[in-house]
Amino acid sequence: MLKNPDLFQNGFHLSHYPLPKMIETLVRAENWDDLDGEFKKLTQQDGSLYLFLKKYHEFEVIEFIISIRDSKNEWEEDGIWHDDGSRSCAFSLSLTLEPDLLIGGRLGIRHKGEKNFLEISTPRFGGIIIFLTGIYGFEHKIHQVTSGKRVIIAGWCS
Repeated sequence: MLKNPDLFQNGFHLSHYPLPKMIETLVRAENWDDLDGEFKKLTQQDGSLYLFLKKYHEFEVIEFIISIRDSKNEWEEDGIWHDDGSRSCAFSLSLTLEPDLLIGGRLGIRHKGEKNFLEISTPRFGGIIIFLTGIYGFEHKIHQVTSGKRVIIAGWCS
């Protein structure tokens, strides 16, 4: 259940999640295994990210991936529109260290099937975009990164 629908009139809400200093250290070192381990702790039912997201929506479990989009990757391209199925909400937590150098990588969000959409720039480190999924009639995609590197924890709550 969505706790404050007024925050999500356009299908998303932008906030800030206070990340532990150690997360920045792991990102700078590109230590993805340890970063994954830290987010496993933060997303458990007693973890601070879990409790943070519970302020916005009811759910039982969080799934996540570390999403790295890099303009140097020859396969970098736009994502596809999708709605995350029956998951209740989703989030994009920025671990991007230099968002001012980033071109592209915006999150697009729209009502399912519509042509018009909003584009949300990648926030600074610790910025979090919480957005609605298919059960609320929304879909999203990530646009191609054409310069720089975008590091995100992409997650789903169900």
